[in-house]
Amino acid sequence: MEYSINIYIFLSVICLLIGFLGGFLGIALGAVRLPIIIILGIEPILAASTNLLAVIFGSTAALIPAIKQNRVPIKSSFRIAIPSMIAAFLGGYFAFQIPEIFLLIIMIFCLVLSGLVMTFYKISEFEDKPSKKNSIYEILVGIFISYFGGTVGLALGVLRVPAFVYFLRMNIKKAGGINLFLSVLVGISAYLGHSFSGGFDYLLVLSVVLPTVIGMYFGSRFVAIANDNQLRKILGVTLLILSLVLLLREI
Repeated sequence: MEYSINIYIFLSVICLLIGFLGGFLGIALGAVRLPIIIILGIEPILAASTNLLAVIFGSTAALIPAIKQNRVPIKSSFRIAIPSMIAAFLGGYFAFQIPEIFLLIIMIFCLVLSGLVMTFYKISEFEDKPSKKNSIYEILVGIFISYFGGTVGLALGVLRVPAFVYFLRMNIKKAGGINLFLSVLVGISAYLGHSFSGGFDYLLVLSVVLPTVIGMYFGSRFVAIANDNQLRKILGVTLLILSLVLLLREI
């Protein structure tokens, strides 16, 4: 299906801005980008797979400096990543057997939950308290979020980071680094699950993915001047508004 060139241009501008904001927060912000793509009339399944590509490449762009800053503990990341990748693949694969209305309901639920988390949770520094019990919780949180993220085409970093910090008492810098690492691998797994649909739009991918990568790169360079709490609240309100718009569009 071909779309108007105006849609591609508008998406490029919006994804550049979203990517820039994502660079501030250290999250790919697929939960913001995906509903906008759908609201513009793109088929939900095609929108989800394209959004996952943006998550993969955008997170990769942000992951490189995170590794250089020693914010990505490889062992812990892989321990969470492997079961999360399997869950994301299964979520993406079985998404095609779920009626579109249910996918939209799941998506709206994720947006509302993400919006509430980002608006009302004030993330602060915690000391890591490593334990065997925590390791199990890390894996379970990763599996749960990754499966539903794979289903709706989101890496759900906006849920994963707060979950790691609040429920697992993880240091926020470590949580952000692990999230970027997981976003790349989980995004790849979820995309492979979605790719069985055969849907692909080269212009859509170009207009969504490239601006996202550029935006995240430059956003991360200006992160020092950002007020994290204010940005999170702005993002949370944006997610809640988008969930309402998406709901009204389907009524």
